[in-house]
Amino acid sequence: MENSDVIIWLHQSNRKRILLSFSVPKTLRQVEKELSTKKINMKPFLEKNLLKLLNPSAKKGRLYVLTNNTKKILRLSGCRKESTTEWDLIGWILASPRQRHIALKVIDSVKRTSENIRERASKYNPHLTRISTKKILKELISKGLAKTEITGRKRYYQINEKGKVLSNDMAKILKIIE
Repeated sequence: MENSDVIIWLHQSNRKRILLSFSVPKTLRQVEKELSTKKINMKPFLEKNLLKLLNPSAKKGRLYVLTNNTKKILRLSGCRKESTTEWDLIGWILASPRQRHIALKVIDSVKRTSENIRERASKYNPHLTRISTKKILKELISKGLAKTEITGRKRYYQINEKGKVLSNDMAKILKIIE
């Protein structure tokens, strides 16, 4: 499809508004919530190469962003370029109903028990249970974002370097989105 055909297509309905929402990497659900719409059909946007899928292997938490051609069409030159390449992990964290993100947010370099982490996370999500906290911590360890250590009879968790970098990237993306 030529640029002129795409431009004509864009001016129909609220397609331009949808595209502008994807100026930073977001999931479909985040855009639907932001625009207060029930369902957005992504297929035409992807077929016309207006959006690019950052983590195609993901089933949940798929992140979309504008292509360079779309930025030119919309005359968006000041869009930030994210430095992270861990889109699969970021999508995986965002796909969780804010629990993985919260656990990653409150876990730090200090060794803490799962109960300490749950208590710190309760101000962001009061429904986080002891069992779900442990499950999330195991998932973070399996993805290489946190580490664990047993001292005495207690298990302690802390974030590792990869987790710190990803947590900082997540904070930047969520700051832009909110």
